[in-house]
Amino acid sequence: MAFANAEGGIVVVGIEDAKSLKSQNPIDQWQGQESIEKYNPIIDSLSSLNPSIDYEHKFLYREGGYKRDYVLRLVIRKSLKVHETAKGDVLLRKGAQSLTLRGVKVQELMRAKGVSSEEDSSLPEVRAESIIDGEHLNSFLATLPITDKDPLNFAIQESLLPETMHPTVALVLLFAQNPSSVMPRQCAVKIVRYDSSEEEIDRDALTDDRHTIEGPLHLQIAKAFEKLKEVISRCQCWTMDGLSSPTYPSEALYELLVNSVLHRDYGVSDNVLISVYRNRIEFRSPGRLPGYVTVENIRDARFSRNPKLVRMLAKFPDAPNKDLGEGINTVYERMRQAGFIDPILKEDGVNLYVMLKRVPKGDPINVISRFVDQHGHITNRQALDLLALEHPEQATNLFGKMREQKLLVREDDKQTGVRIRWVKAT
Repeated sequence: MAFANAEGGIVVVGIEDAKSLKSQNPIDQWQGQESIEKYNPIIDSLSSLNPSIDYEHKFLYREGGYKRDYVLRLVIRKSLKVHETAKGDVLLRKGAQSLTLRGVKVQELMRAKGVSSEEDSSLPEVRAESIIDGEHLNSFLATLPITDKDPLNFAIQESLLPETMHPTVALVLLFAQNPSSVMPRQCAVKIVRYDSSEEEIDRDALTDDRHTIEGPLHLQIAKAFEKLKEVISRCQCWTMDGLSSPTYPSEALYELLVNSVLHRDYGVSDNVLISVYRNRIEFRSPGRLPGYVTVENIRDARFSRNPKLVRMLAKFPDAPNKDLGEGINTVYERMRQAGFIDPILKEDGVNLYVMLKRVPKGDPINVISRFVDQHGHITNRQALDLLALEHPEQATNLFGKMREQKLLVREDDKQTGVRIRWVKAT
């Protein structure tokens, strides 16, 4: 069950841990049963889970002497449900152990699996009147091709306002004047810029280019996109055309911003964070990937953590989302068209990170050779920017390789450190 609540996995019953055995012979780890019926209690316990889990089992055997020993192999698939034991315990597999979840941790697991969504949670401390009578909801209704444009009726019909008259998180995020001022958790977009390409960032590299963008989601997305473009324009790095602002496909930036805002977990008290570096842009979206979505299948999977937010934003005249589920595929396509490597996705169990890195797909030696042809020389700093490298040693090693191939030489052997300039070998 713990595997089903996590990412799935394989369990083999009847194989002893090598660390607990004194024998160094791997065969001695096989501690099977003499008949498959001995495993019936395990099969029965799996069948009694609430709800039942998706698994398959198979018996493996080893013949030795006059008997046959069986072990049980279980393949547990990741589930979209939260499973309990007969006693009501919720277990989650973490590394080599199964942890018992309580209270808020169970709620976090339910949100991560898409069983529940924070967008449906009520906020008793928020006055519904301030939103129902507010300009954002009424302006939105004026654009809809519906007969009944009464904001109260609309909010109730769309399940944005329950019978308690306590606004849901979705209603607040969509139509409150400033959701950040009334939400119990952080829900803004933060944009910061570092004057560095290093993977491990020194805080001294953080510039004063730091911004927090708030507001109802459709305005927040629009404002954040404009601010992101401004911040990128103030970032100076070396490109094939010289020292200038880096260029990224606008559509790729926009789609990642929209996804980060729409599909984040609003039960996590953190902001969407966009970090701009000399060689890359990183989007951090709070929360695990929902449901069965993984970094491996994200281009094909279709699962929305916040379906109300997605559906309602798609109704705006200038909808930031087309509600087609093709956003991440667009990012891949635009990066490839621009000649860069594919986006880099990473999940750490708390946040999803998506990185756009300006690494050219071409052979780095050819890229450097073209730069030298165009500008006459190249430095370590220029190579770092041009190839989106993270460490000066990477550029140094590449120059050394090109020197061995008699493609580059130092302009002056007296030059050292950052003053070294490489030119074409003659």
